[in-house]
Amino acid sequence: MLEWMRRDWDERAARDAEFYVYTRGQTAGEGDFEESGRVNYRQLVRPYLPILLNGRPAKACRVVEIGCGVGRMTRWFAEDFLQVHGLDISAEMVERARLRLRGFPNVALHMGSGHDLQGLPDGGFELVFSYIVFQHIPSREVIESYVRESARVLRPGGFFKFQVQGDLSAEYRRQKRDTWMGETFSAAEVDQVLPAAGFSRIASEGAGTQYFLITARKGSAFDRPGIQPYIYPGETWAEEQLLEGWREPVGASWRCVWARSRTLLAAPPGERRRLFAGLYFRPAEPFEPLDFSIAVNDVILERAHIVKGGDYDWNLGVPAGVLVGGDARVTMVIDPPPDPSIGPAIRCLGTYAES
Repeated sequence: MLEWMRRDWDERAARDAEFYVYTRGQTAGEGDFEESGRVNYRQLVRPYLPILLNGRPAKACRVVEIGCGVGRMTRWFAEDFLQVHGLDISAEMVERARLRLRGFPNVALHMGSGHDLQGLPDGGFELVFSYIVFQHIPSREVIESYVRESARVLRPGGFFKFQVQGDLSAEYRRQKRDTWMGETFSAAEVDQVLPAAGFSRIASEGAGTQYFLITARKGSAFDRPGIQPYIYPGETWAEEQLLEGWREPVGASWRCVWARSRTLLAAPPGERRRLFAGLYFRPAEPFEPLDFSIAVNDVILERAHIVKGGDYDWNLGVPAGVLVGGDARVTMVIDPPPDPSIGPAIRCLGTYAES
């Protein structure tokens, strides 16, 4: 089966690597392909880095990307991280990635076995990531092997963020499994696989769809219930921290806010504390500009003028003396009040102490 997977992906790489890595219209060019990697990195990774790296700076951390292909997202990891290790089952993909990423000396590329992370050290990484890769693997056992291997190479408390095929429709289930139409997982099945490998699920979104994304932590989850320093506002465990201005969650990991919203976060002890927030404004034409501000305990940390839809993230220093008693009441104000059709929505929000 592994040879079958390798052969098919070598052939796809030779035919049109970019198309098979990220399916797009035939008229789309190289610039569109590069932009798709940047957009996915800003959607799926960058806003969450304080959570995924336990507050450590990315420039001090190492990441593994399973199924790096020709480096569509790898290059954006390389911009932020100390070191990036990318693996792919296809030698053709790896060679093309080497050409694409030759300007990034902090990237190491490996032709993988197709089922494990052989050659990578135990406990050597803070983050493992995989996107639109496992959906092409026809074997549940291989995917579960990758989950176990990710736990092996992560440090205690490290994170694994990955996507699996979650389509449970009768139509998809009737399809024969091959190297394009891979195995599918339900939320209950994922919640069986993770603890068996030593992971706790922190958040998920897209269950029942092709883009079923899971964020898992090696070891125990954050202490719950109670007020947490980090939240994904769409998760049910965050409800008691959402004080004002929050609408119904979208999916399971992000939530629209109104003109004024407040939430309560715990503030970890430390001399230098920071607040981070990831927002998404739905693109609209025409997009009516608006002003956004974010404050902690009534001290404004940032004002921004938003002129177009898309992803935005902030990582802000909190002045000394602002946090009293370890509580951070975060207030977001949007002026004028936004049209519900454009959002905005919060993907993540949190506080952490710099080491």
